[in-house]
Amino acid sequence: MPPYSHFSRRRLLALPLCALLFSAGLARQQPAQQPPPPVRPEEPDEVVRVTTEIVQTDVTVVDGDGKFVDGLKAGDFELKVDGKPQAIQFFERVAAGGLDEDAQLAAARGGGGGGRGGPGPAGAAVPLDRGRAIIFFLDDFHLSPASIPRTRKMLTRFIDAQMRQNDRVMIVAASNQLGFLQQLTDDKAVLRAAVARLSASRQQSVSDHERPTMNVVQAIAVEEGNSSVLEFYIDQTIKDNPAFSAGSPESQRIQAANHVRRRAVSLIQTAASAAGRTLESLRGLIKTSAQFPGRKLFYFVSDGFEVETRRSNTLDLIRRVTDAALRSGVVVYTLDPRGLGAQLADLPSAAIDSPADTSGRLAGAGLSTATATQAPLRTIADETGGRAILNTDNFEAGITRALKETAVYYLLAWRPEGEGNRGGKFRKLEVGVKGRANLTVLVQRGFYASPPEDAGRRSEKRAGGAAPATAGATAAPGATAQAAGRKELIAALFSPVPRSAVPTTVTLNFVKTLETDVLLSVSMSVEIDATPAAPAAGGKPQADRVEFLGQIYDAQGKVVYNFQRVITISPQADETVTPVLPTHNFSLTFQAPVKPGLYQVRAAARDQKNGRTGSDSQWIEIPDLSNGSFSLSSLLLGNRPAPDGKGDAAQTPQLIIEPDRRFARDSRVRFLVYAYNAALNAGQPDVAVQVQVFRDDQPVVTAPLSRVTTEGLAEFSRIPYIAEFPLTNLPAGRYTLQLTAIDRVAKASAAQRIKFAID
Repeated sequence: MPPYSHFSRRRLLALPLCALLFSAGLARQQPAQQPPPPVRPEEPDEVVRVTTEIVQTDVTVVDGDGKFVDGLKAGDFELKVDGKPQAIQFFERVAAGGLDEDAQLAAARGGGGGGRGGPGPAGAAVPLDRGRAIIFFLDDFHLSPASIPRTRKMLTRFIDAQMRQNDRVMIVAASNQLGFLQQLTDDKAVLRAAVARLSASRQQSVSDHERPTMNVVQAIAVEEGNSSVLEFYIDQTIKDNPAFSAGSPESQRIQAANHVRRRAVSLIQTAASAAGRTLESLRGLIKTSAQFPGRKLFYFVSDGFEVETRRSNTLDLIRRVTDAALRSGVVVYTLDPRGLGAQLADLPSAAIDSPADTSGRLAGAGLSTATATQAPLRTIADETGGRAILNTDNFEAGITRALKETAVYYLLAWRPEGEGNRGGKFRKLEVGVKGRANLTVLVQRGFYASPPEDAGRRSEKRAGGAAPATAGATAAPGATAQAAGRKELIAALFSPVPRSAVPTTVTLNFVKTLETDVLLSVSMSVEIDATPAAPAAGGKPQADRVEFLGQIYDAQGKVVYNFQRVITISPQADETVTPVLPTHNFSLTFQAPVKPGLYQVRAAARDQKNGRTGSDSQWIEIPDLSNGSFSLSSLLLGNRPAPDGKGDAAQTPQLIIEPDRRFARDSRVRFLVYAYNAALNAGQPDVAVQVQVFRDDQPVVTAPLSRVTTEGLAEFSRIPYIAEFPLTNLPAGRYTLQLTAIDRVAKASAAQRIKFAID
């Protein structure tokens, strides 16, 4: 188990410039013991947006040019359920990812006497200080090998050029092939790793390998009684299969017809199964995303699939997706990565053994594979309030359009009336702008008043539910409480969204030691309720205990280190517990040697006094410093230390790290970085740095290029650079500090970025 340091202040470390970054007491660590078996997170609780009392509906209104129509009021809208008008109880204009979005959504759930009733200040939305949740759902069950590289290119372009500073993005594959990397994050290294892992090996082939070949569109035509297609396959089957050539002509045709119909049904069932896996996966992800704050934008990326309505439940599954989207605040834009090439699906190809249609019966049937496969993409987009991005190779424009269209929306909350709030029937939702037929209203088009059960839960009920406890087996009250507390702590650790009942911050840094090891430093800071714990029997003050649990994962999701500890906070100093802390803000820090690669650290804390939990997770990429390439350590960000009466703090080469990276506007932020493997010219390095501060991707501070002084350094394998800047002229908000270092001898560069906030 790696050792820990316990600090009574949120500020973690005072760092002298010439010293090793971390204290000698936290030197090289041994790997943690073998981790326990992985614990599966529990199914997340759903954020309720649809109840019998209140329904929240997100509405986007655009004009013919695709521009958001601002200035509308509640009275401009007409909302119907199954054709019956519904009164709007709450109305608000909301900027997606804006500062006020959470409060506006919470007010709508409360259903109080309505919102402001107007659009607020005209013009652009407030800066996206929180950022938006953007999720790419890749239907790799229906992505052809040719579509995979186009999808990778599209995603890479989005990450590099379209992803904003505060956006959080998730890339998910329907087959789960991206594994541990399928997480909502603002770390571009994680997203690039997910893109690199995407492969075409999961595509579901729908074929029976019989002659003449038959695709799903043709199978559906046979099933739906298209005589031209059926007769063609009867004739070809008799011709290509000697088994059907015996007997009378009438007998031959009856046998061949039965065989063709069986083939069609089999193909339809196989296709429906693949479509079902995709839609169930999409619905599950949408339900999970309910925990993410604000409105979520989904891009459903797929080559499409065929839908047969008589035997499959695909349309019902799409309704379930629509219901989940309304409940979770999700809008789905579908995207076909085949682009203009989608229409080639209807052309003969040497790679496909197509049956020779000399009679023209297949062509005359008007079957279009491209149209059929894109039909569910159009339906999903229409039903969930988005649009279908089809038959275009300009994916960047389509993605940008979706981002713009969903950046601002109207939030309508209403109470279902009459029969609309009972039963499991799917309710049709319609929203329009009175007297403005020229406007386009994008909205989720339906919901179930009682949400449909998942298949797994239905099976559980049919089987009689969970197994009863063993007769006579009872747990002691203390053991039961301890197990429940442990369960809550584990649930907090795996929560898709950080829990904040106990404010928790994880800070990650790495440095290279003089012994050439790379150490990952994990600092976990918490704020504990200062209310004393209830007195124990006899009125003696009771100590408060805080449990910590954390794990370090590699990019494959393997646990490489564990840490756990219980800290005791006593109301009185004595010999049996930790001395009294001046505040209940404190930190744990531990280190572990790591290899180059991508890592995630998850950590959770639980206050035993009240059962509250908190959690946080962070990613960090450790470069390979052993190959001699020019590299930088993490950026260490903090405050200038206060004067100690012995000199000017501005001249003191130290900084005090702020783990939550939040600063007051009257602060002077100080930062430290180490440059590794700088080349030498005549025994001396020549390294220069440029510092920039960004807000919403726009530079607000740009310092001139500055040479790093190496005066007083005995060796140059690790060159420190420390500097500071005032925050006085910067408004409150979220920022990114970027430091770019240039090795002018080797003509190489490296950069590091770190986010911080000004209160």
